[in-house]
Amino acid sequence: MAFFYLRKASSLLGQPSAFSFLKKHKVKICQFEEATFCRLLSEVCFNMGHITLAKKLARKALRLLKRNFPWTWFGVLFQTFLEKYWHPCTLSQPPNNPSENKKNLAVLQQQVHCLSLLWQLYNLEATASSYRFACLATLMQKNSAEEFTNEAQLVSTYVELSQFSQSMGIKDKWLYCEQMAIQKSSLCWFSREGLLATAQLMQTLAYTKLCLGHLDFSIKLGFQAREIRRHLKKPALENLVLSVLFRSAFLKKKFGLCVHVLESQWALISQGYDVLGLACFYSACLDLLLYGKGLLFRPFSECLRFVQIYEHSRVLTSQSNVMLGVHSSLAMWFAQESQWDLFEHYFSKACQLVKKTNASLFGAHGFVRFLECHVLMLQKIPEGIFMHIPLELRSQTLEYFKEFFCRCVTCPVYHQWVSELKASVMRCEKREFMSLTNSIRPFDTCLTRIWIKGEFLQENNS
Repeated sequence: MAFFYLRKASSLLGQPSAFSFLKKHKVKICQFEEATFCRLLSEVCFNMGHITLAKKLARKALRLLKRNFPWTWFGVLFQTFLEKYWHPCTLSQPPNNPSENKKNLAVLQQQVHCLSLLWQLYNLEATASSYRFACLATLMQKNSAEEFTNEAQLVSTYVELSQFSQSMGIKDKWLYCEQMAIQKSSLCWFSREGLLATAQLMQTLAYTKLCLGHLDFSIKLGFQAREIRRHLKKPALENLVLSVLFRSAFLKKKFGLCVHVLESQWALISQGYDVLGLACFYSACLDLLLYGKGLLFRPFSECLRFVQIYEHSRVLTSQSNVMLGVHSSLAMWFAQESQWDLFEHYFSKACQLVKKTNASLFGAHGFVRFLECHVLMLQKIPEGIFMHIPLELRSQTLEYFKEFFCRCVTCPVYHQWVSELKASVMRCEKREFMSLTNSIRPFDTCLTRIWIKGEFLQENNS
């Protein structure tokens, strides 16, 4: 509906022409309003999976706001230099005219929104070029926010910078930005905007504590953030909090709480059409089916039907982190049912996604599921189940373990789990895979020790 209304507004502005003198506007609007329109359209395109168009519109909005964003790597280098060394020196004092000051703040606010969109868009692509563009967008966002004399906006900006740094595996910057957000939050006025920024900060802290493995604290903060967002009536943001809550409860092995969280998520998601929210929801349902000791919130057939219908949608094809976990979980389910053709089908889909993911929570979670698939294949080699298994599978599996620990340094909550998986591979090699294929499944062997608090590997893996 948002896209429909924006398209209707676009038709009121008139159709663009290749020749500027032929372009006829039915309705004339000022440059700031046109920039706001482009930013809104970019945001909606982003949520609909039209990534290229969203980038183009966000750049156009910035250009209208007199804040250009480069197109080339050389432009990125030059702009980064300006933002680091020249921009802080040119910060001017706000004008004494209240009306002019209000206009400047409005422009800065739109700039911050556009730059936030841009780094999120580039963050979807796991390439070196996209990483440089995303880093520049976060730097420009921080500089614009610091000009903006609004503490709530500064808190939100530092929260977003911490999320970006965590997803990129930059631990020092992640924790620094989070600390800055906490310091600035004490200066927020008690307003709706300040309350929203506080809820965003609390959700990020819950996310951080989850990534670091402090699960009880994460659950506590998650419930507090959820209460604030329910008060503000922000269902989409409340759903994000619930995703963090589920993951903390799941890793804490509180499966009853997991079901309660999923019930709340379903109540929110069923109110509207949110493909990404549904994908996260069904991913959580699959986790509960695989590891929840028989707990069933949604039947497997429903989860599978959703994936089959929507996996090629623009929204989900751009979300590699989420879909890696979904495809790997489906593969593990079919392995449990000994349907090896379907296992290979979904495992091959996961193989195509693993290089496109990052160190975010969903990315790390999907990577763990993917590694479980690899370990399972290694354990099943003696049975001759897989007809087209590569000869270098074991060395490839060990390379993936190495990549996990290098990439997901900001998600240590999964490190013990992955260490157990790697140990099972080493044990398989040591025993030459004898008699292991008749034992219990690999994820059961891992989980029996992972959940025990404070227990670490006693085995010398050298």
